[in-house]
Amino acid sequence: MPSMFSRIHGLVRLHSGLRSFLNNSIDAGQSLQTVQEKMKRREAIYLQMLDCCIFQNHSSPYLKLFKASGCERGDVEKLVRQEGIEHTQNALFAAGIYVTSEEFKGTQTAVRGSQRFTFKAGDFDNKLITSHYESTTGGSSGNPVRLFIDLEHISQTALNYALWFLMNGWIGQPLVFWTPSHVGIANGYLRCAKFDNYLVKSFSMVKSSNFKERVIAEVVHAIVRKAAGFPKPESVPVSEAWKVGAYLSELLDKGLSPCIRTTPSGAVRICMAALERKKCLTNVAFLVTGEPLTSHRRAIIESSGASVFSTYGCSEGSIIGSQCMTPKQHDDVHVFKDAFSIGTRKRVIDGEREVDSLLLTGLRMAAPKVMFNVEIGDCGTLEERECGCLFDQAGYTTHLHSIRSFERFTGEGVTIIGSDLIKLLEYLLPQKFGGSMMDYQFVEEHSSSGITHYFLLVSPDIGVLDEAKVGAYFLEELGKTRSHYREMTNLWRQCQTFRVKRGFPALSPRGKLKHFRIISNTENSQIN
Repeated sequence: MPSMFSRIHGLVRLHSGLRSFLNNSIDAGQSLQTVQEKMKRREAIYLQMLDCCIFQNHSSPYLKLFKASGCERGDVEKLVRQEGIEHTQNALFAAGIYVTSEEFKGTQTAVRGSQRFTFKAGDFDNKLITSHYESTTGGSSGNPVRLFIDLEHISQTALNYALWFLMNGWIGQPLVFWTPSHVGIANGYLRCAKFDNYLVKSFSMVKSSNFKERVIAEVVHAIVRKAAGFPKPESVPVSEAWKVGAYLSELLDKGLSPCIRTTPSGAVRICMAALERKKCLTNVAFLVTGEPLTSHRRAIIESSGASVFSTYGCSEGSIIGSQCMTPKQHDDVHVFKDAFSIGTRKRVIDGEREVDSLLLTGLRMAAPKVMFNVEIGDCGTLEERECGCLFDQAGYTTHLHSIRSFERFTGEGVTIIGSDLIKLLEYLLPQKFGGSMMDYQFVEEHSSSGITHYFLLVSPDIGVLDEAKVGAYFLEELGKTRSHYREMTNLWRQCQTFRVKRGFPALSPRGKLKHFRIISNTENSQIN
């Protein structure tokens, strides 16, 4: 673990490095040409990454996998020259050169043939970068993993963002944030500032419950605000989303077309509040990230008159792709091929259901983690097509859609898939009992007695409900979804380990509204 001295030293580097970072801005108007030039050098960048991050790093986990497979550096270069990067990555996967999501987090031993490897999350850190500050992953699928952030990496991601803004005509439009206040939000502030799109207003929806993380975040944000002249964030909890909507209405009344970065659930809350107050949000662009943009969420946002545009990424590698201008699916994004090579592997996630698990290889040399055929815990559908937008001219012809995480939990020995819960929580329950997708959350409680309990959390905003009827309906519909679910729901009834509770669904520390969450008994005592 890094010492306090190293953290302070990093903050000093951040303070001194921000002036140069902000003074050397990206010309958004030239972003297309810059990306096109990078795409021409894509194979060379791939081989440079292979040399610097793997073959010249004797402690690299990937080097161990290369040696185990008998594959040498020259073999890879020959494959790349003959078949291209994506075919090369497929061949290397077949040879055992890949890392599963569990291996990447250090929670599972890597087995390749007769050989076994034990990796730690820190083994995948990029040794080439300069750390300006520390962040963490969201921890939605386990314990958060520490990340070292280099300002150069933010510059590299800003290029892709600048092209996205240019394509949609957002350059120079008012930029608003309504996000959590964790350290990683500084990445988004600085990314936009790099091509001279500065914040006009910032709202904070939730602070970290961890005191140390909260202090570090406040220090980093204060340094960034002072250097860039950003406004101090105003605290607006999710229950007061109407305040953000009111500010957006003020900008619209002035003839402006604001862009607001938030989560999909945050956008839904703002739009629902606007609809309740009979406010139209036409000419507002919601730039959403951090959780799935489902078709139902998109429909609610667009019903307010606003537009919604999604980006897809991961903490370890940042932005992977952004929404197509003519999407075929509700979450259709172009993959930034100058920054990533992407493929899939077949994976069974519930004993019977096969999905296309995404494999990423990062091409940004300053990324926090070295990613080479890494499974990140998401699945989706890849397709090659040209749609006629500016991303096509950049060479971003790979589309990704139907993106989902391996969101699941095990109850009474039965694994429930997140997509099955999503249908219940987003569609069936609101349709039957009122409210919206924001009003329901499934919770697994680990009590001190060792007995696991499950409950459906229903927002008090819905009003008077017959909780017994809600619970019976939930169990009945869940049991219908898959045959083995019915055995589990019957056990819940018999053991009385499931019930409905009234309370507001909680956001994660990253501001995400998760369809289900796991809590301790002490947390549960705070829910009415």
